[in-house]
Amino acid sequence: MDLIQLWKKVQEELKIDLSTGVYKVYIEPTRLLSLENHTATIGCNYSTIADKNKKDYYQHFKTALDRHTQAQNTLVFEVKTTTSDSAVDSTPLFSYQKNSSPTLSALRSGLHPKYTFDHLVVGNSNNFAYAAAQGIVKNPGLSYNPFYIWGGVGVGKTHLMQAIGHELLKNNPDLKVRYFPAETFGNELISSLKSKNISSFKDKYRSLDCILVDDIQFIAGKDYTQEEFFHTFNALHMTGKQVVLTSDRRPDEIKGLEDRLISRFMGGLTVDIQAPDYEMRSAIIQQKAAEKGIIIDSDATAYLADKLLSNTRDIEGKVQEVAVKALSQHLSVVGLNFIETMFSRSSQNGTQISTDKLNPRHLISICAHHFDLKTTDLCGSSRQKDLVTARHITAYLLLTESKLPLEEVGRLLGGRDHTSIMHARDKVTKDFNTNPQTRSLINRIIDSL
Repeated sequence: MDLIQLWKKVQEELKIDLSTGVYKVYIEPTRLLSLENHTATIGCNYSTIADKNKKDYYQHFKTALDRHTQAQNTLVFEVKTTTSDSAVDSTPLFSYQKNSSPTLSALRSGLHPKYTFDHLVVGNSNNFAYAAAQGIVKNPGLSYNPFYIWGGVGVGKTHLMQAIGHELLKNNPDLKVRYFPAETFGNELISSLKSKNISSFKDKYRSLDCILVDDIQFIAGKDYTQEEFFHTFNALHMTGKQVVLTSDRRPDEIKGLEDRLISRFMGGLTVDIQAPDYEMRSAIIQQKAAEKGIIIDSDATAYLADKLLSNTRDIEGKVQEVAVKALSQHLSVVGLNFIETMFSRSSQNGTQISTDKLNPRHLISICAHHFDLKTTDLCGSSRQKDLVTARHITAYLLLTESKLPLEEVGRLLGGRDHTSIMHARDKVTKDFNTNPQTRSLINRIIDSL
């Protein structure tokens, strides 16, 4: 069996074992470069994919490869290209110039000049979505179409979506790319009906090569807007044009959204972006400080990252505040004393630093990290014992620490009904009162919030 045939069999096995999203982003772009002395060298298009496969999917690859070779193999993941026509070129996808000016075509497309990959911090909360975005830029309309990004307020959905548009235009300035909020689509539709110019409206949107639609949940319940967007989506999708959508919820969680739209939105790749973890918050703080012309030292960064627990947008706002006050005092390097003094005064003035430790998405992220799970698995449908236990404790904490209603907890944990959440709460409450290990476990999680 040659390497190509062997690797096809391995991939076919992994396609069954892993979710569709994981397979498309991390498994499908790989190839077996060599197999010598029971050492398999596996080529990946990008370093992010190589690192992710080595960290999370090594054993999946190894089990499948060992079975088909009837030997025990060691795996090495490398960023490599190949001359094969079927392979995707692994030339570095993003080569930037700092503070490069936006192109005229980008401005005309409605893209914010700073919402580029150059300004995007990638971490555990968004690396899956980022890897998928790389595939879209390489093969618009072919890889992950539509691409549906969902998550809470301020986690970077719009930034990632617009970064795709910027990079598409950088690669091909003649592409017709357009960013617009879903509400704008509806308002323009109404205006075109009033002016009896609906044909121009249809031509405007259906002649594009890529649409980037923000907050698609706002078309829910608007029958005619949904009707027109359905036909616009079909016209673009059927001709291989790229569609990227964002929302605060999964498509099947949007009340008032037509089933046919839900089906189409979920027909591509659906990914969620969580609130940033500690490491990512630290990176955001340092990058945004550098953009503002200051340096926040490591101790001050650690202090801020420990306190700013909500979302990327709030972190950027707080760093902006730090930069303004520091530069007004002619400081280029900000230390811990400055930060503590600044926020001590803010607290006295009634404008405390954000310490919302009960943010539900942050709580879910903390629980997933504590149990060494992905948030998608924690909120998924698997009934494995360890997953169920983690899910029950997460539900209990969402009820007791975030003070959410049963229905909201059920929605956050994969659309479960309130009776399931009640059962989880009652079970964990009983265990908490009778089992010292459970009580200790829950207290440790609470202490880390």
